[in-house]
Amino acid sequence: MEAEIAGWLAVAARFVHVVAAIMWIGNSLLFTWMELNLLPPAKKADGTPKDDQLLGYLDMLHGGGVFHLQKRVLDPKAIPVPLHWFMWQSYTTWISGVVLLVAVFYINGGTALLDATKTALPGSGAIALSIGGIVFGWCAYDALWRSPLGHFPRAALGVSFALLIGAAWFFDQFFNGRAVYLQIGAMMGSFMSANVFFHIIRNQKKFMASLESGAAHDPKYGKAAKTRSLHNHYMTFPVLFLMLSAHFPQVTSAEWSVPILAVIVATLMWGKHMMNTRGHNPNWLVSMLGALVLAGIAIGWMLVLPGDAEPAPVRLEGKTGEPAVAVDPLAKAGAKLFISQTCATCHQAGSSQLGPSLNGLYGTTVLLADGTRTQANESYLRESILQPQAKLVKGYPAAMPSFAHLKPEQVDELVAYIKSLQ
Repeated sequence: MEAEIAGWLAVAARFVHVVAAIMWIGNSLLFTWMELNLLPPAKKADGTPKDDQLLGYLDMLHGGGVFHLQKRVLDPKAIPVPLHWFMWQSYTTWISGVVLLVAVFYINGGTALLDATKTALPGSGAIALSIGGIVFGWCAYDALWRSPLGHFPRAALGVSFALLIGAAWFFDQFFNGRAVYLQIGAMMGSFMSANVFFHIIRNQKKFMASLESGAAHDPKYGKAAKTRSLHNHYMTFPVLFLMLSAHFPQVTSAEWSVPILAVIVATLMWGKHMMNTRGHNPNWLVSMLGALVLAGIAIGWMLVLPGDAEPAPVRLEGKTGEPAVAVDPLAKAGAKLFISQTCATCHQAGSSQLGPSLNGLYGTTVLLADGTRTQANESYLRESILQPQAKLVKGYPAAMPSFAHLKPEQVDELVAYIKSLQ
């Protein structure tokens, strides 16, 4: 019953999370686009502005109507009513994301975060690491940009990026690949929402309180809010990719998943920058597409680059009688097939959240949905690949598709790889 409640909670939270994120990110993209495309106010013959309260304007055609937008200096005696605030999209996204994190990862003891081939850390330790990463990550990010280094955006950006990738490397020592990507996405998403709560809305409240007290329009509060708003704007694309990364097992399960993550984050932020500067950069499209091509080449190279850990070490007797270590070629091919066929989406190494864990499975006894037990031998593995609904593991839905389209030698490779996961 608890598992069913957690499952429905995850469904509801995921839906709310996606809808709220669409609204929040849509706002970020639209408002930044409007800011970048504001036209300067008209001037008199002597060069002075016709309206000294007008900072810029913009006309937009949408839904069959023309919308006239103005950015103005507010008169304390003429504060518009109603004045719309934008914050609940952010808060709803973050709250639903926390609920989703709890329902999917924490409520099951945190073991779904871990990779048992890397660490013996208990699930409670994984939860503590995950929460600590979000909390201390925000503290480090916020302190960095409040520090004197924050007055040098390029340097602060470089340090922020290095710390983020350092965090990914740290979590990769304990978490499975999918959990690493989602953890970094949760951290960045939390930074964005905290920016809204602690900086953007707080400074807007100070700005409005100043106006309501009769003081003149003070741009310093708006500038502080705009800085963090721009941070959020540049984080939108990376966060979107990271939160959808469970659908990209080729990336999350790669040996070089952390360097790949670094390339993806940097490329997506660069692409957003090129989109923002296209108004005065004639080469923006070439630069953006060039970065995407280079990133694709780099990622493709890292996907085939051998890692430190080769699958399936086996013992072979040498001529002298001394044991020699070799890599089973079938298991090595099966490891690549396991990723290319998206098996890693549900059977992530070390995780048993979406599908049964395959780590250490071979040779064990498996409890089935009908209450019977079976031996996880080669015959069972082949049947589970070709006819996955024949023997359902207890606690998991009948969601796995058949891989009957695979060639017999490919099935042999997958079986050899699963056998090697000890």
